[in-house]
Amino acid sequence: MKPEKKPVIFFLSGQWKNIDENIRRGERPGGVPSVAGIWETCLKKGFECHVFMMTYTEDGWPRKTEELGGVTFHWMDFPFRRLTRWLQNHNLMGLVKPLWLIWQFQFLIRVLLTKAKPDVVYCMRTSFVIVGLILKLFYRSKLIVRIYGTFLYQYWFEEKNWLRRISNLGGLLAHKLPLDLLIMTNDGTRGDKIAEWVNFPMDKYRFWINGVNKDMKMESFDRDSFLKDKNIDPKSLVLMTLGRLTFWKRIDRVIDAMPEILKTIPEAKLVIVGDGELKTDLERHASEVGVSDSVIFVGAVPHHQIKEYLNACDIFVINNDLTNMCNTLIESLTSGCCVVTRDVGSTTEIATDGKNAYVLKPEEADNLADAVIELGLNSPERERLSNAAYEDAMQRFQTWDERLLMEVDEIKTLMSS
Repeated sequence: MKPEKKPVIFFLSGQWKNIDENIRRGERPGGVPSVAGIWETCLKKGFECHVFMMTYTEDGWPRKTEELGGVTFHWMDFPFRRLTRWLQNHNLMGLVKPLWLIWQFQFLIRVLLTKAKPDVVYCMRTSFVIVGLILKLFYRSKLIVRIYGTFLYQYWFEEKNWLRRISNLGGLLAHKLPLDLLIMTNDGTRGDKIAEWVNFPMDKYRFWINGVNKDMKMESFDRDSFLKDKNIDPKSLVLMTLGRLTFWKRIDRVIDAMPEILKTIPEAKLVIVGDGELKTDLERHASEVGVSDSVIFVGAVPHHQIKEYLNACDIFVINNDLTNMCNTLIESLTSGCCVVTRDVGSTTEIATDGKNAYVLKPEEADNLADAVIELGLNSPERERLSNAAYEDAMQRFQTWDERLLMEVDEIKTLMSS
C-alpha cells in the first residue's frame, strides 16, 4: 500500500534578516517568528515544504539544503550581487527596480525546474507575487500572499509622496491580482483600509494580530546580576527601547528626552536594543545632546534573549511615527513592562492610557520626558501598570502556535474548496 501523498507547499521569499544567514550556519532562524514558524507548522501538519529564497549565497554554497527537520531550502543568488549589495548597504535599493524583471525570470525558472508540483504557493511579501501567479496558473495551485504590515496607507493617504507611491506600486497592484487568500498583519499600519480602498474581496482577506511567546515574563529573573553583567548600575532607572534603528522608529525622540529626564533623575540610563542604518547617526546625536554617558547601544540581540532586557527595564519606551502596534509593543506588554507609548497607528487597540500603559496623544510626541519623569518618580504606579499590562496580555493575545495554526487551517480549507 502506497503512503498517502503529502500536500506540497512552495514558499517564495526574498532575503530575511537573521533568518537565511542563520539557517545557512546551521542555527535556528531568528527574526519574526511568523516567517520560519509557518514553515515549521506546515511541516508538522503533514505538508511537504519547499522554501525558495533569493539571498546572497556564499561561494560553494549548495543550491539546495534540507533543514528544520525536513523543510527543503532552494537558494538563489541575487543577480549583479556586488551592485545589489552596495545599493542595499547605502539604502538605495529603490534604484534596482530595473532589475525586477531579471529577478522574476530567474526565480521562475528555478522554481519550474523543481520536480515537486505545488498544491499551494505562498508568497512571503509581494516581491515574487508575479511568479506566484504564473505558478498558480501553470499548476492550478492555490495562491496565498502574506504581507507583514505596509507603508501603503502612509504613502497614499498621509504623506502623498509620489516617488514613494511609485516605488511601492507593486504592493498596491498585488491587491488587484486573482489571489485565493491575502493575509495581512494587523500591526497598526492600516492594511485593511488599503484592501477596502482597492475593493479587494474581503472574504479572501485575513487581518490578524501577531502571536507572542507567553513566557516573556521571567518571575525568578535576577535583574541585578543581569544589569551588572552589562555594566549598568542596578540602582539606575533603566529605560529601554527596542527595534530596528530606522527612520520611522524615531529613536531620536527618546534620546532627545534624556537631557530633561537626567535633570530630575540623574541616575537614569537609556538602553537601546537593535541595529540598523541609523545607528552611527544616533550615536553621534547622543553625543551632540550631551547624554552619551547615559545612553547604551546594545546592538542586535537574538530573539530568545530579548525577554531578559525587557524584564530588566523599569520603563519601556516605544514612540514610533508610523505605528506602535507592533511585535515590540506586544512583547513588552506580555513581559509585564511599564510601557510609555504614543497613540499612532491603532496603538490603543491593545494599549489603554492609565489601564495597562501610559499612552501619549499623537500630538504629544514632545511630552515624552514628562511622562518618563512622572513614572520614574512613582514606583507604585509603575508596578500597577506593569501588572495590568501582563494580565491584559495573557487574556488578549494568542500564542504563536495558536496564531500559526489559524493560518494552516486556512490553507487546508483552501485546498478542500
